[in-house]
Amino acid sequence: MPKSSSLTFNMNHSKRLLCHWNPVLKRVVLALALLRFMAVVASASTPNILFIMADDLNTDLGFMGDATAITPNLDQFAKEATVFNKAYCQAPICGPSRNSLLTGLYPHNSGLYSLDPRYDEVPEYADLVSLPLLFRNNGYSTKNAGKIYHTWADPKAFENNYGWFGGFGPFPEKKIHDPGFGSHQFFDWGPYLEEPETSDYKIAQKAIELIRASKDSDKPFFIAAGFMSPHAPLYAPQHWFDMHPIDSIPPLEDQSEDMKDISPYALKHVSYDAQQRYGNWIHESNLTSSYLQSYRACVSLTDYCVGLVLDALKEEGLEKNTIIVFVSDHGMQLGRKNLWKKRTLWEATAQVPMIIKAPNVRPLKVDVPVGMIDIYPTLCDLAGLAKPEHLEGLTLTGLMEGGKASKQRKPVLTCHGPGNFALRDARWRYIRYAD
Repeated sequence: MPKSSSLTFNMNHSKRLLCHWNPVLKRVVLALALLRFMAVVASASTPNILFIMADDLNTDLGFMGDATAITPNLDQFAKEATVFNKAYCQAPICGPSRNSLLTGLYPHNSGLYSLDPRYDEVPEYADLVSLPLLFRNNGYSTKNAGKIYHTWADPKAFENNYGWFGGFGPFPEKKIHDPGFGSHQFFDWGPYLEEPETSDYKIAQKAIELIRASKDSDKPFFIAAGFMSPHAPLYAPQHWFDMHPIDSIPPLEDQSEDMKDISPYALKHVSYDAQQRYGNWIHESNLTSSYLQSYRACVSLTDYCVGLVLDALKEEGLEKNTIIVFVSDHGMQLGRKNLWKKRTLWEATAQVPMIIKAPNVRPLKVDVPVGMIDIYPTLCDLAGLAKPEHLEGLTLTGLMEGGKASKQRKPVLTCHGPGNFALRDARWRYIRYAD
């Protein structure tokens, strides 16, 4: 029986019993019943928000069609939600991608192209209402655990900032794989750490703590959990590697010809300087499968941590009245076109996994191309909040309800640095570089 129906029955039953009680007690009991009824109605009409973000996660996932991926928690979640099969970031690098999502502005319009600054550190945007700030301004308790911004969270938007919990470390005393030409400590991979030592596990535990504490609050919550993996260094406990034997890693398709028809400027733009030298070393040293094994181990670790958070939400009885978003900031090349990192305008880096689950919305797979910039207006609509006028994305609610794309929806735009753009529609990817 739904809560409201059950409560109505209980109120009617109480009225029959009250005919034997004194008038004062009758009024007290009725008042308490009415307050409880109002609380149920309020909670049903004011959904919570659980916003989960991964770092450098591409679409090599079970629910996205990768038969060799081991992502059971995300796969199960995808069965219960709206999966956007063609979702794209607005910038293929952490800082501008996250700034765009949180502000609702395209990078080429905001001018925020690089890792820094954070949008609220720019005088022009000091008063801009970001996604979490909108919810805080509308009576939500806003809490952050982990990496949602490229740097620390905006203190105006979140009541508490619980940081990165160790960030991308800890690091071993000596790198497991060292090419010997002074590469950054991030560029390493292999079995290392146990679960409690990993940032993702610590972030999951803090998010769970915030979820459990929310039950004692009279406010709806906006809880953001930002996981660090599978960002390099690709360290994970040994047993996650054991789940992905080297011989189970799909071989890479030779795409070397794809690099021959782009201009010298474009080639320099995508090569990512020293990081591409590191990528070449991986390829030349026949370590491709080893690196991809580490990436998949880290993905499975993050999937496990996401599952812990989703299970806690269910255990606390909060799932049915919570909007849940899962997304990554961008993808990774991972050897495609012999490029290993991000910062390209190609499909592997621009496409992201994106899942949204909302109360009373049936599970669905959407093949219409959409952008991460559409998340902000979508959450406004799902929560019944007025959208700020500055938003440049379009709501996804019509698509989530099984509707067709509106005529307003155009190909999805991704940019990387001034003058470099990609457009993605249902069939094609078009790239234009600044030259």
